[in-house]
Amino acid sequence: MTKKEIREMILKKRLDLDQEKYEEYSQKIVEKLRSQIKKMDFGSIALYYPINKEVDVLPLIGELLKTQKKVYLPKVLGKQMKMGRVKSLDRLVKSKFNIPEPIDEEFSSKIDLYVIPAIAYDFKGYRIGYGGGYYDRYFLQNPKTYLIGVIFNFQLIDSVPTHPNDLQVDLIITEKNEIEMK
Repeated sequence: MTKKEIREMILKKRLDLDQEKYEEYSQKIVEKLRSQIKKMDFGSIALYYPINKEVDVLPLIGELLKTQKKVYLPKVLGKQMKMGRVKSLDRLVKSKFNIPEPIDEEFSSKIDLYVIPAIAYDFKGYRIGYGGGYYDRYFLQNPKTYLIGVIFNFQLIDSVPTHPNDLQVDLIITEKNEIEMK
């Protein structure tokens, strides 16, 4: 299957996910994610604002904002994506893609930990996103530190068609598994 076919099939499955299961699975994933990041020494973390039934990490963002950690969310500027600092979830504005983004222009590329959504991940940590290439381009220009992919278990596939510049994460967390890349 092509990336486009995989993208369409899995996105439909995710959008059709029953709301109760969506909340239950998201909660399990966030618990595992919380446990993982507690073990890590980090001062800054980049997450994402969930759309189209991506794993709901908003409770974790809310918790992190109450700590001394610096929290960042993606902000799209033209064909580029930057990580903008967030100090409150109230200080976001919808982008042209209708995704809430940081209002402030406080950007950083020195981020210790990234939590990255996807349409699908394979067992080697390669991802299929929406097809815009924003994360791939971002990590060509910025240091790749520790990357955690979060998806529902049905979004885990055997193999993703890859290109040399495709992003690969270090750890994938689903409601059922935690898969560390070797």
